[in-house]
Amino acid sequence: MNKVIGIGCLVLVAMLTSFVFDSDPYVAMKDVAGFKTKLNQKNQTITSMKCDFIQEKSLSFMAQKVISKGNMKFKKPDMMKLEYTTPFQYIMSLYKGKVVIKDNGKVNKYDAKSNKLFKYVNDLMINAVQGNVLDSKEFAIVFKENSKFFLMEMTPVDAAMKEYVNKVNVYVSKTDFGVVKVEMTEKSGDYTLISFINRVYNTPIKDEEFIVQ
Repeated sequence: MNKVIGIGCLVLVAMLTSFVFDSDPYVAMKDVAGFKTKLNQKNQTITSMKCDFIQEKSLSFMAQKVISKGNMKFKKPDMMKLEYTTPFQYIMSLYKGKVVIKDNGKVNKYDAKSNKLFKYVNDLMINAVQGNVLDSKEFAIVFKENSKFFLMEMTPVDAAMKEYVNKVNVYVSKTDFGVVKVEMTEKSGDYTLISFINRVYNTPIKDEEFIVQ
């Protein structure tokens, strides 16, 4: 189970380009209240999202970063599917309170509600993708911005999450208030960055598309 929890955390960010040290530095957000209002308004208009993603992962025991690619589907209220296609095939689906993982043809299913940390990972991944983290009780949030992005730096306050996560950064586009990147730094110092590209909102997605067999 610890391996699966770790995988869930790694994917998150989760849930996903290079480690972001923008030449345009981040400063304290000037209008936090306005940002919250517009982000909430954006979230209310989203019922689903499809996109491609690029994931970069840095591991302390590897000299080179690991780059993966795939596609993602999201549907309110609680369904998300990450399907890795390059350089390996791997699927993780969050489907109505269940975490389903398919690796090397083998499918494992877990009940997110039966484990506190599983539930945190499940909720964080779903909420981070849609930018719905403003009222999170598990994280303290610092709001920043530069010319291109709004940035929510999220530090866990829950003891269980602190065992796995040091910080989660959620990057929001200033153009359309969509979440474009999610970055997670683990307790070990390893990090995972997922960039969401070719985002398409509110296209019909059947529930069955999240089922993994």
